[in-house]
Amino acid sequence: MKLAECLNTADISTLRAIAERYDLRCSRHSKLSLLQEILYTFQSSAFLQEHMETWVHGREYAMLRLSLEQRRTFSQEELVGVLQGQGADNALDKAVQEGWLFPTTRYGGRLLYCVPEELQSKIRGVMVQRFSKQLETMDDGPLLYQEEGHAMVRDVDVFLEYVRNHDVRLTTDGSIYKRNLTQILELLEVPEEPLQSGWRFGYGRRFHDYPDRFALLYDYAYHANLISEDNDGLLRLADGVAAWAGLDMLDRQRALVRFYMSTYRRPIKRLPQVAQLIAHAARKWTCSDGMLTALSDLVQPYYYDEQHQVWKTRILKMLMHLGLIRTGSDESGREWFQITQLGQQLLTPDALPVIPDQAKEKQRILIVQPNFEIVVTTDQPMITAELSMFTELRQAGVIRVYRMTEESVQKGVAAGKSLTAWLDFLQTYSQTPVPGNVERTLEEWDRVMRAERAVEDDTLTS
Repeated sequence: MKLAECLNTADISTLRAIAERYDLRCSRHSKLSLLQEILYTFQSSAFLQEHMETWVHGREYAMLRLSLEQRRTFSQEELVGVLQGQGADNALDKAVQEGWLFPTTRYGGRLLYCVPEELQSKIRGVMVQRFSKQLETMDDGPLLYQEEGHAMVRDVDVFLEYVRNHDVRLTTDGSIYKRNLTQILELLEVPEEPLQSGWRFGYGRRFHDYPDRFALLYDYAYHANLISEDNDGLLRLADGVAAWAGLDMLDRQRALVRFYMSTYRRPIKRLPQVAQLIAHAARKWTCSDGMLTALSDLVQPYYYDEQHQVWKTRILKMLMHLGLIRTGSDESGREWFQITQLGQQLLTPDALPVIPDQAKEKQRILIVQPNFEIVVTTDQPMITAELSMFTELRQAGVIRVYRMTEESVQKGVAAGKSLTAWLDFLQTYSQTPVPGNVERTLEEWDRVMRAERAVEDDTLTS
């Protein structure tokens, strides 16, 4: 919403509070007079320059987060959580009195708070400028650097061509056999080695089966219905290939970026804001370690991934694979990066996926692991009650661990539950995509159980 719309929908008590704070000379009894005077005052660059520093002071982290959000409406609970670092009980009321935040019921009748578009843009400019002062930059980058441009889009086409022309066999858990996988990886413009043994989860449906770049490429192809893992054990092209072929190069790249953002933002909660900061602050070559230090509040460890690994491997490396940044090292071995022209085109609010409803996100308390264990990160009785129908409790305590077995799943089905509904339940409440081997095994168990029930029904009727 624009500032004028926010003022128009605000009640007169809110407008009076703003007028009182800035001692505006207008009638306190006329909403039109208040609206016109506040709008005129806030359109003054001198006024904003003088007071924006006051708005930001003591709220630097909160204002940085709010200014980088794609949304402009926030729930009261969200804002209290973001602003509580100020240590003031009336932080929300104070923000409304300052005139950069407005309560509104325009969206579905629910009370939300809105940051006007013009003010959010100006606050973002101030915060990015402040943030950039913490960074070490240089005009001339490393002598050698890596930039992949549209290579991932081209490699999607190479992968689809391979599937079209070969019998790509799948293991029982749905992953590509090593012989085919090795051939595919060798054909790609940016080759990778098959995974060695190790514990991996959280960054995609097949992240535990394939190396980082190909895992993202494969998961996108599956998500976009370009490929299907058929019941006969073969990987085949799917109906979405025709739509993919009809997209131009930039739209294909945009689709991959959106998919990366939506997939990786579950384990990396502030990924969209981090991407926005990179887009705004890394126009020059920027020192990677210095940027991580400045981003320390936005980049957090994720289970087995330390903070520096999340930053270098899950963010910088993947942004480089997507053509959004170029990376290189100087003579002393320090890593530097810079936003590319393609990155400037795609790392805009419109190019990023819409953030899901925060209330629903808070319900994502499960982490489904490739070994069929389910970690529960917080206590929500309604969710854990459903969970117990299909699993066995393996570990109690603050963080509980459940495990799915064929017997535990059969117990849930015997109680009248549906395996399809169970898989939907996992996908709804899991913080990360349900691993492909778990998904495929549940589907196989469902087919077997249906077949057994059909045989039993035939026996009873004969």
